[in-house]
Amino acid sequence: MTRWSTPKGLQTSKAYEYFRPKLARQPWKAAIWKAFIPPKYSFILWLGLRGRLATRDRLGFLQEEDLCSLCINTKESAKHLFFECPFSNFVWSRIRHWLGINRTMSTLQSAVKWLKKEKTGSSVQNKARHLALACTVYTLWRQRNEVIFEGSTACPERLINLVKVTLYRVLWTLFPHGFDRS
Repeated sequence: MTRWSTPKGLQTSKAYEYFRPKLARQPWKAAIWKAFIPPKYSFILWLGLRGRLATRDRLGFLQEEDLCSLCINTKESAKHLFFECPFSNFVWSRIRHWLGINRTMSTLQSAVKWLKKEKTGSSVQNKARHLALACTVYTLWRQRNEVIFEGSTACPERLINLVKVTLYRVLWTLFPHGFDRS
């Protein structure tokens, strides 16, 4: 009891910390929960990192169709949807080229790990990279849902432009006096 009692009395915060289970730190936590990233983007990225997105491979017991709605070639999983799908690959390659990122990522975890290591460049570049990851994941997830639930057609150019516009809007809010991408 001496661990949480002081000469001034009991400290409930100390007792709480003592009894609370200690969870393992997640290396990606600081990379996705940023004030400048819209919460809905961070949330979808967080679900993806935890393997909790409702992809067709996880919902197989509810439906007959299990093919990726974007390419209609392969069984849908989070890894396929975000990195192995030809549609997603095209979107990622254009976004990476636009931001000057040479590295190819194969999983959400590897992308976040790279973000944490890659701290070179200006503050604008770092923010743009973090935002681009979250925004691209969110936009791909939203496009997938629009195809499934609204019957829309997947258009990679539209998604690429949407990601670019979103990045510019958020960065303009953060840097209203202008910024240089270099």
